This record gives sequence, structure tokens and C-alpha cells, in this order.
Amino acid sequence: MANLSRKEVTRNNLLEAFWSLYVEKPIERITVRDITDLAGYNRGTFYTYFSDVYEVLEIQKSALMPTEDMIIDPLKEIQNNDGVIEESINGVSEYIKNHGERIAILLGPGGDPKFTHELKARVRGIIMDFVRGIDIREIKEYEYLIEYHISGMINMYQLWVENESNITEDELSILYERISHDGLLNITSGMLNDRKTGS
Repeated sequence: MANLSRKEVTRNNLLEAFWSLYVEKPIERITVRDITDLAGYNRGTFYTYFSDVYEVLEIQKSALMPTEDMIIDPLKEIQNNDGVIEESINGVSEYIKNHGERIAILLGPGGDPKFTHELKARVRGIIMDFVRGIDIREIKEYEYLIEYHISGMINMYQLWVENESNITEDELSILYERISHDGLLNITSGMLNDRKTGS
């Protein structure tokens, strides 16, 4: 934080104090006084930066949204590399490493019910803008394909968090890539027919 101004440091401290509380209890039970007491400021300082606790939550959610490049780069790779994605998956992995914990809380049962919708809407909007720009033929159908893909990815991640990361992050990424490349039915069929000895 050496390069941040005093105002930026104060604002970040308030944001972090809010998040520490949000991890423990629902937003309806978080007060401005809770935040300022934890961060070591007075209530007036809070209102210098934010209007209420709900604005703080919106700022936190906004900071977790994936960048346009992260969403578009895999599509460009698919176009240029005959459907193979290599480089851009690293960006997704880095994103999960940096933000996964907070995303998990927002997507979880005690999180913000609107976050899933907002996350999907952002990703879908960026992708649809891209495909409209390259003028694909089946534009209406493609939107449904994207919705299926995004929902599956989010739900896989939610289950992974609920299962307390019972497979590694790399294994989750590989499984996700297998589903994307080989198709759900092909993989399901293979798994159902690949039984343990004696089954």
C-alpha cells in the first residue's frame, strides 16, 4: 500500500472491514458502526466514501467481475487455433486464485442471490457483443449455448466449494475442459461404462 494515498488506504480499510463482517453474517445484520469500529474510524469517515453498507457490497461485487479480455481471449483462441485453448485458460486460473474465495462466499447460501445473475449477465453480454461483431449466422441459438456454458461453469465451481475442494483446482480445470471439448454425454457415457472391477 506504499503507493496509495491516505484516502485510498482509508477506503480500502473500510472495504476490508466490511468483507470481514460479511463473511460472518448477512448484510442485513451489518451496520456502519460495525464497519467503522472494526476498521478503527468514526462513522463520519464511512460516509465520506460510501452512502450505506449496500453500496459497499456493490463495490465489492463490481471488483470481482471478470475483465473483458479474460472472457474474449478464449473465443479468439478458438477462432485462431482450431478450437484449442491454451494461453487464455491461465488467465481464468489466475482469476480464480485471486478472487475464488470471495466469489465462493457471494455464490454460496449466505451470499448475495443477485450475484449469480449479475455475473452471468456480464459474461453473456461481453460474449454476445463479440459474436455480433464477427457476424455469426446462428446468433439467437448461440445465446442459449452461452447460457448453458456459463451456468454449468458457475455451478461446477459452487459444488467444488461446497465439497471443500475435494479435487484440486487443476483437476477441476481439466474436467471443465474435457466437458467443453468432448461433450457432457460422451464423458458421462464413458464414465458409466468404465466400472471398477467386480461391479
